[in-house]
Amino acid sequence: MTTMPGRHANRLWSELRAVHVAAGKPTLSRLVAVAGEQRPPLTVSDATVSDWLGGKSLPGKGNTRLFLVLVRFLGGEAAKKKGTTYAAPSEAQWSQLLRLAREERAFVPPASAKPSGRTGPVTLPPLTSGFTGRSGELRDILGRLDPAAHGPRPAGAPDDAPATVVVSAVMGMGGVGKTALALRAAHQARQRGWFPGGVLFANLYGYSPHQERTPGEVVDQFLGALGVRSADIPVTLQGKLDTWRITLDHLAAEDLPLLVVLDNVRSAGEVAALLPQPPHRGLVTSRQSLALLQAHRVDVPPLTPLEAVDLIGQVLNAGGIRDDRVAAEPGAASRLAQLCGCLPLALEIIAALLREEPGRSLESQAEELTAARTRLGLIEIEETDAESRPMAVRASFELSYRHLTEPQATAFRLLAAAPGPDISTTAAAALLGTPGSRRLLAELSRAHLLTGADERWSMHDLIRLYAAEQSDAHADADGRDAALTRLLEHYVTTTAQADTHLISRPGNRSPRFDGRRQALRWLDEERANLVAAATAAPQLDLPAVAFSLTFSLARYLEHRRRFDEWITLSTIARDIGRASGDRSGEGTALVNLGFALRHLRAFDGAVAAHTEAAGIFRQLGDRGLEALALNRLGIALQEAGRADEAIAAYRRATGVLDLLRDDPHLAASIAGNLGAALRQAGRYEEAVSAHSRAAELFHRIDDQQEVGSALTGLGAALQFMGRYEEAIEAHSRAAGIHARLDDPAREAAALANLGTAWQLSGRTEKAVAPHTRAAGVFRELGDAYNEASVLTNLGDALHQTGRTEESVAAYARAAGLFREVGSGPYEARTANSLGEALLDLGKHDGAVEALARAADLHRGLGDHELEGAALLRLGAALEALDLPDEAAAGYARAATAFELAGSSGVGWALADLTGALVVADRAEEALSAAESAVEHIRRAAADDPARHSGVLARSLVLLAMLRVERRQDLPGGLTAAREAAELFTPLAVARPEVHAASLRLALEQWARVLDLLHRPREAEEVRRRLTEAGLDQS
Repeated sequence: MTTMPGRHANRLWSELRAVHVAAGKPTLSRLVAVAGEQRPPLTVSDATVSDWLGGKSLPGKGNTRLFLVLVRFLGGEAAKKKGTTYAAPSEAQWSQLLRLAREERAFVPPASAKPSGRTGPVTLPPLTSGFTGRSGELRDILGRLDPAAHGPRPAGAPDDAPATVVVSAVMGMGGVGKTALALRAAHQARQRGWFPGGVLFANLYGYSPHQERTPGEVVDQFLGALGVRSADIPVTLQGKLDTWRITLDHLAAEDLPLLVVLDNVRSAGEVAALLPQPPHRGLVTSRQSLALLQAHRVDVPPLTPLEAVDLIGQVLNAGGIRDDRVAAEPGAASRLAQLCGCLPLALEIIAALLREEPGRSLESQAEELTAARTRLGLIEIEETDAESRPMAVRASFELSYRHLTEPQATAFRLLAAAPGPDISTTAAAALLGTPGSRRLLAELSRAHLLTGADERWSMHDLIRLYAAEQSDAHADADGRDAALTRLLEHYVTTTAQADTHLISRPGNRSPRFDGRRQALRWLDEERANLVAAATAAPQLDLPAVAFSLTFSLARYLEHRRRFDEWITLSTIARDIGRASGDRSGEGTALVNLGFALRHLRAFDGAVAAHTEAAGIFRQLGDRGLEALALNRLGIALQEAGRADEAIAAYRRATGVLDLLRDDPHLAASIAGNLGAALRQAGRYEEAVSAHSRAAELFHRIDDQQEVGSALTGLGAALQFMGRYEEAIEAHSRAAGIHARLDDPAREAAALANLGTAWQLSGRTEKAVAPHTRAAGVFRELGDAYNEASVLTNLGDALHQTGRTEESVAAYARAAGLFREVGSGPYEARTANSLGEALLDLGKHDGAVEALARAADLHRGLGDHELEGAALLRLGAALEALDLPDEAAAGYARAATAFELAGSSGVGWALADLTGALVVADRAEEALSAAESAVEHIRRAAADDPARHSGVLARSLVLLAMLRVERRQDLPGGLTAAREAAELFTPLAVARPEVHAASLRLALEQWARVLDLLHRPREAEEVRRRLTEAGLDQS
């Protein structure tokens, strides 16, 4: 029975074709020749290679080495091509692809097999009623999304379908139904189980007059939906995008393709970095053609006249209402469709008006629509009917607007002027300043001029443009300035009330919110509007609003890590203060600006801002704020690695506070920061004093939370000094304080530090309990990064105390968590530890997987020393699995990695490579490797003979054996065997259980070479030495 190719086989063939194309399509005869050039030569037929490239067959197990040789050659040829964008998979990735494809081909599922049902997050908006037509476009999109119809498109493969589908309207027309079509396709793809990784949706508001969403915001949303905590998402745009790509790679590796839907995109540049690569898919809607985006295009024209009439009928009959007007007046219905330009948005608005007047004829409605002649300037050219006459959409907007009552029309105009992408019911009430505002919002929603959900309201971007024009024309009559002032004052007041719940110290809390969680929820919902309001306030001649919002949002923006927005608002506040002569406000804005810049690691800018702020406050004689600015300056300098300057800044801040003597909390904070800087500078005695002072000061003002933090810093300084007992006491006290305060995050951090202190003290068994507790707390908190960090230390403790099975579980979960949060360096370290533990347990298959992952990660990070170390252990695991050829490949890669690192490990890797080649019966290659190993190790041994004597002796024994076996350079073999014996002799005396067998082997080779050289007397003397040393028995 022939097995149909599955996803893994298709992917392997697709990647193979891609690398072949990228390499310039070498001929079959050239590829066969490459195989023959190997040592020993490999044989393969043209037909076999052709079948591999053509997707007709897979390389069998006996052809693994041959396959890897060919793809390595093709990858090398591709890399030589100028301007190539092809990125070849690593050797480990090729091996994994081949293994998965073989396993897939070997498995024939039973007829009753069903999908697992596992699915990732789905954030699609629900489907709306009133969708009609678009069958051709829908088939086109689904055909591109179907994984069975199109395998993933590797870079460099020009004939396959792109992984991204762009839905765009003819001439970028708005309101044509692009979003409805994309959502319909996405929902159907989800229902068919094509995207088990999830379906993520984001509206970029590309044509909204306010607050277009940035790529960073969209990445935050997507990573959050995929389970990445906001605290674990990097603050820089590049860091966010890197985390997004790593997350996509993890999903791809787990065979969980994802669909990304990006709605309302303005330009290709803003989404290029967000779109995933195969096997994932992307779906984009835009008014523009996005010509620079390499993607398949689906132009969405207006509906056909028949479809447009059908849409009118659907809306009229929605919700169980029976309305026969379309059937009774087919001619008038067709006229209405034509007058609306067959545009879904316009048709839905007209139909909604007809629903409000069930007794009105369609003919009457068509006559009134024909008479409307006002314009919607921004789309005047785009919106045309079949005769290229503009104004169809404007006519429907105008007609809908003319049917509003005066209160409705006023509300419509004022809502368009509100800053931000949407508005809450409460904020709208402040804006409108009239009783019954909620009713007005509902009426506008029923007229399809406003969209409402969960007490938040927004306008379609085209409708908002029209409403903004009307607002400009009626600004004075509507009292728009006063309305906007009411709205902004509402934002200022409520933001300040929410901020009271974010202050850590005891104090008055606004009763407006029940607690911190509710305050944060309100700030999350209103953030975009608040930032837009603060940004717009100076243009509205309301600079005080910008000031107030900037300062009230500071704690929130820091908490949510919205540093780009914080920088924008702080810059605006600084400029306002500077222009108005408000020096204190300018200085405060500079402090906030520096703090935000420091979080983005823009240290030079942060230092400059804090320095300028300190100067301003010094001139004003405001000692408290001067000390605050100096404290923040010290933090920026410290994180920039300028510890001595940071210490000087903290000393100055302390001196300023000594004159003031009325801010003990700031004094304690400065002392704690000074301790951290002193610790960084290696001045541990002084650091202990500073942290002790911080703990004492916080204790005096009864800030127990900060007492615990100060004790944590003290414990760290004591650890560096080797004063482990005192460090253990400090961390224990800190953990107890945070436990009493019900502060689980800080308690867990203190427990983790306590466990580390126990490990450093040599009492590793005592570290297990605090590490276990800390990991559990972090898991309960959803803090994946810190849980993984603690689990790694727990794994070390368990491994060191002989609890290796348990250590494997800890390492495995830690590695998975580090992968989820995109922390490559720590995942690499943990994967390596996991591989070591699995090796100790004899679980070599698992060790191979873990160590291969560690090596790939280290290589990606540019850490070739650690890459080489992981590859050495990988080779050992492969040898244990009786896979000498694969082990040899691993050792060869290790040698290359060590060479790139400039490390003496090259010799060690070559020595291991020699041994693997011997077992693989590749004697000629082994001899060459042994000669190279001896050469490298001799150079390393000149600097550190004690460390390298054992591996040098082993390499010399192998060299002697190979020369004897091949009868090549027997005198050289004699020299090698003699030197090996001399090196092993003192080692065997010191550690016979380790080196005695190796000494016996060296002596035996020595005697054997002497026999071959016809020197029997000397050979007998060597054998006598074997007997005298008791080494002649196995």
